[in-house]
Amino acid sequence: MAIGLVVYDVLYLTLALCLYGAAFSAARQVFLRVAGWPSVLAFGAAAVTFLVALIACAAVCTALCPKLTPGRHKMMQGAPFFGWILRSMIRRILFVPGIKWFLFSSNVLRFLTLRALGADVAFTSNVSADADLLDPSLLTVGPGAVIGARCLVTGHFVEGGKLLLDRVEVGPGAVLAGEVAVLPGAKIGARAFVKGRVAVSLGAQIGEEARIGAGVGLDAGAKVGRRARIGNGVMVTARSQVPDGARLKPFTIFGQRVADSASDESTDKSAAPAV
Repeated sequence: MAIGLVVYDVLYLTLALCLYGAAFSAARQVFLRVAGWPSVLAFGAAAVTFLVALIACAAVCTALCPKLTPGRHKMMQGAPFFGWILRSMIRRILFVPGIKWFLFSSNVLRFLTLRALGADVAFTSNVSADADLLDPSLLTVGPGAVIGARCLVTGHFVEGGKLLLDRVEVGPGAVLAGEVAVLPGAKIGARAFVKGRVAVSLGAQIGEEARIGAGVGLDAGAKVGRRARIGNGVMVTARSQVPDGARLKPFTIFGQRVADSASDESTDKSAAPAV
């Protein structure tokens, strides 16, 4: 493991020097060509050239990486694992604090950056500059969707010595408010609204136009139906299914047994949906 970490650092630094060096060289050429311009414009043109060239280099490197295959993969073995490692290096090079802020503060540069890293993202989507997108190659973001401040979206998970890879989908018009954590396999339906500090676990799904209150936890495989309303602080247990249009009272636990009998009037008042 220790040797692997050292090798990772060497490869990362080598790749970073190559990408930054190529981008700086392009910026220098532009600066020399426009040296007669006012200083502000000359430096601005060189800075934009640096960012665009860096994005272009990242796009080429990403295209050369092995594709990521959803599933469980052995660590340190196989094309999906090494493809994930290489893509993580490229992402870290582009997402260095400072550079990432410039890239994500521009709608055009943010779009180009995410596309370069393999994300299937719509131009009209919006991603906060301080959101963490750990696996852009496994991310789909629809038109008009919003990923808010300090959200964490990841397409990988390490468990039992294996690397789990799966896609994450954020549907058109969906909103993830501040500090929402979204894990591999999660799907956020169109126009769904997810309030702050919600945890969407492995394979959890939120239906179209559903509203998820603050501090909600959706355990692995949980499903929230279309237009459901989940109150603040609710816990939906693993593989439970909240019916379409259901209303869950704040600070309750919704379990599999309750979900299966949601069409009937449950006597379990602590977990039953509020009508």
